[in-house]
Amino acid sequence: MDRNVFIRGRAIVCSLGEDIGEVVARVKDKYVCTENIPLSHVQLPYSRPYYRIRRNRGGSAETFFYDVLFDTIARAIEDAGLSESETKNLAVFFGSTSIDIPIYESYYEKSDVNGTHYFSNASLGYGSLVAEVTRRFGITGPCYTFTTACTSSANAILYASQMIKMGMIERALVIGYDLFNNTGFYGFEALKLMSQTFYKPFDKYRDGIIMGEGCGALILDTGSGDENGFRIRGGANLCDTFNVTSHTIEGSWIAEVIGQAMANAGVEIVDIDAVKAHATGSDSNDRTECNGMKSVFGNRMPPVTCIKPYVGHTVGASGVIEMIIVTEAVKNGFLPATPGFQTSDEELGITPVTDNLTMGNATLMFNYFGFGGNCTSLVVSNKD
Repeated sequence: MDRNVFIRGRAIVCSLGEDIGEVVARVKDKYVCTENIPLSHVQLPYSRPYYRIRRNRGGSAETFFYDVLFDTIARAIEDAGLSESETKNLAVFFGSTSIDIPIYESYYEKSDVNGTHYFSNASLGYGSLVAEVTRRFGITGPCYTFTTACTSSANAILYASQMIKMGMIERALVIGYDLFNNTGFYGFEALKLMSQTFYKPFDKYRDGIIMGEGCGALILDTGSGDENGFRIRGGANLCDTFNVTSHTIEGSWIAEVIGQAMANAGVEIVDIDAVKAHATGSDSNDRTECNGMKSVFGNRMPPVTCIKPYVGHTVGASGVIEMIIVTEAVKNGFLPATPGFQTSDEELGITPVTDNLTMGNATLMFNYFGFGGNCTSLVVSNKD
């Protein structure tokens, strides 16, 4: 059995807003909104830019955390038009880097307990958030949690779509969620990966990552309900074990996963109309990604767009969030430009689109390459 898998419903909250129409309009206008967050916890006399979502909900940190999560899921279910029985039988695929760390950081700030002891006993486990989701929405289907760094929710999409194709499940709720937390924010700064200015991936003068937060939810099903809807054609996942934080600089594993994704999706190089690059803005990651793409596409490089300048690097949530933004933009007739890009880097040899590119129905590649060498590539299309 090999069934088609469509995006039937979607919802998002990010620094650009939570109404998809509003988000797409702001992307079309190349709108970017960051705020500076001081590194006061370690008494550093400077701040770093960050893409935050609107804090227009009251209550505690835990209340805010679950309000964002549950509201996004509810809107995706509504967008898909799921019945009560369809919702009940959903399989849940949750992708996140930080999971519930924001909640326990807020507890720790109010606690007198030793920090190491507190965190080692705080979390109920990697499945705790999915358990809360199933209780809230009365879901009884199987549940899976993915914590593979920046590829977390991209892998959730990949596994969910493959299980639907194979007839193992009927439909899936795929969630990507990462909320601001000091552990991640200060961790990236300790690695000296944070940009001091503005996001400019693939630029000759790029100076690092700008982190962001957000939540995205997709309903994947064998039917779309949208004549212009996107189908998850296929994808692949591999792990480059070169070292803990980066990939081999020549991009051989990236090239391999791109090739396997196209084979799994049944497409050729000439079929790819555009690529959504991972494009973190760090020197080595951009260099490795470009080397991998050039070895696959050669002189047939399709248009390349970088989405992180709009919403920041939302780490494990980026798989779902960036897929929603790009597919909705293309449904509205354009491939997003890359704001912040100014100067081509001859060593990279790839220049992203700097103006919105008119685009009709398309076959798109989505690439994600995370810490630990995890590589995920997905192919989606609304051409047929």
